[in-house]
Amino acid sequence: MTSEPPRMYYKSVAQGEVEPEPEVKKEPGKYSEVIDGIFLVLTWVILVVVLAMWAVVGAIFWIPLLVRSMLRFCLSLIEAMFEGHKPARAAGILRDAVSFYRRGFVIAVEVVTQEKVNYDDEGPVTENRLLWEFLWALLVWYFLLLLFGWIQASPLDLLDWFLSIPWTDHIRSLVDQFTI
Repeated sequence: MTSEPPRMYYKSVAQGEVEPEPEVKKEPGKYSEVIDGIFLVLTWVILVVVLAMWAVVGAIFWIPLLVRSMLRFCLSLIEAMFEGHKPARAAGILRDAVSFYRRGFVIAVEVVTQEKVNYDDEGPVTENRLLWEFLWALLVWYFLLLLFGWIQASPLDLLDWFLSIPWTDHIRSLVDQFTI
């Protein structure tokens, strides 16, 4: 069965409307319903795993983001008071930072459960942005752990420890596992 191309009906020279294609109704089969059910359950299981991962990873990035946004807002507030204006841009950044963690859950559920996803909404995420956010989170968590006494190592001790790891031996053993 071949389908015909859609017909165009013109109201005027500048406007055109496409005739909607008739819906093709499938006769439900028991195998089709079972497979759809399996995929639905699998989708929800994966979504729960992703949300559990976001609960940890999102918090790891959220707290440093809050710290940076609060510092930025405080500095902008001081500057604004001297100049006689309101720090509206810094306040917007602070509101976005506060809602960052919650938005991660909401967006994950919306995108996974939506039937049609508009991929044009995604802005470009650069590798540099992720790297800088990771480094900032690492720095904030290091100083928080150092402040509470959960780690005792200075930055130089950590650098010395990192450089003392025999990286070539670890990489060689990893490569050996994948070569035949």
